[in-house]
Amino acid sequence: MRAISLFSGGLDSMIAIKLIADQGIDVTAIHIKTGFGGTKDITDILQSRAKMAGADFKVIDVREEYIQKILFDPKYSYGKNFNPCIDCHGYMFRVAKGIMKELGASFIVTGEVVGQRPMSQRADALKQVSNLAEDKEDKLILRPMCAKLLEPT
Repeated sequence: MRAISLFSGGLDSMIAIKLIADQGIDVTAIHIKTGFGGTKDITDILQSRAKMAGADFKVIDVREEYIQKILFDPKYSYGKNFNPCIDCHGYMFRVAKGIMKELGASFIVTGEVVGQRPMSQRADALKQVSNLAEDKEDKLILRPMCAKLLEPT
């Protein structure tokens, strides 16, 4: 069995991967390059961290499409306090779903933690993210860092 993990390179992503990999599931960590992560290339650092957590590593460059779909046409983010987090997360899951077949993955893992970020990681916001990711019925998104706080997937 194989999983895809959305991978920022941070501790939450690494722990989520480790939890899944320790169960004998092959994991491919995907880092989605949006163009907003700074100018320094950190691919080698990310690849090293993915390997430490027990995952293969892949970078997906979505810079051009991201600007159009998330910055100019967000579903949730226009308004007084511009916060593209919900739209961004939904988009990243759609990208991951789009390569699942190619990588032979059965589900998607993320290191999101309910309540950690007040705008984008509330339980209702994570549900909106799943809806944007078109994951209402499939329930392919697994959030092991907050498994007891959400509905089973």
